[in-house]
Amino acid sequence: MKLYLVSGWATKSTVWKAVMKVLTDKFDIEVVDWWKAIDGELDRRIAENPERCIVAGWSMGGQIALRAAACNPANLAGLFLVSSMVCLVERGRRPGVSSKTPYQIKVMLERNRKVFLRAFYAQCLHPMKNARIVGNLLNESDSFTIDTLLSGLEYMAETEAGLTLEVPLMAVHGRDDNVIPWECSKYISRHTAHSMVEYIEQAGHLLPVIKPETVGNLLNEFSEYCIAR
Repeated sequence: MKLYLVSGWATKSTVWKAVMKVLTDKFDIEVVDWWKAIDGELDRRIAENPERCIVAGWSMGGQIALRAAACNPANLAGLFLVSSMVCLVERGRRPGVSSKTPYQIKVMLERNRKVFLRAFYAQCLHPMKNARIVGNLLNESDSFTIDTLLSGLEYMAETEAGLTLEVPLMAVHGRDDNVIPWECSKYISRHTAHSMVEYIEQAGHLLPVIKPETVGNLLNEFSEYCIAR
């Protein structure tokens, strides 16, 4: 079965590297970077795939996956969302971050992107502390232009991905996520059919990096459920 792995904002597909080592050989895996996915690359690959596929997305990647499922439900066998959301900002009963947060991030990025991104990556790891991982992510971020980062921020803040009742879904979220509230996964699960949610205790936002075995094993189990339907 084809499996597309979509990265999250300000990161590359390397965030899935450790998870990929846990996945079974039943998958034909392709990675899709978030900035290509929002330009239609994920939709193109899904449309060209002759069989139904699974899309897994971390953070913003999950938001992109949700939008793709709403547009192409017949082409998807399942959605696997890690630390993700329908939209970055809260609205009514839909959980998220404050509506002021995207503007604050924009200001900090434009003022000193390296200082902001270093703090952002550290927050993604919370409650874990690992200067090596933060440094690696910061080095990878050198390839992003400020315009690319701002475009992704705008997408997260202004896109409401939509929810489909037709595609099986698993949402995985860390209880100590300081970036995207775990209530976002609870909201998704409550508003979709054939859905399940797993909360990881004492874990933050960057689950594919800090809990790769847990994420990989859950994705393996979810794929068996999707194949059996």
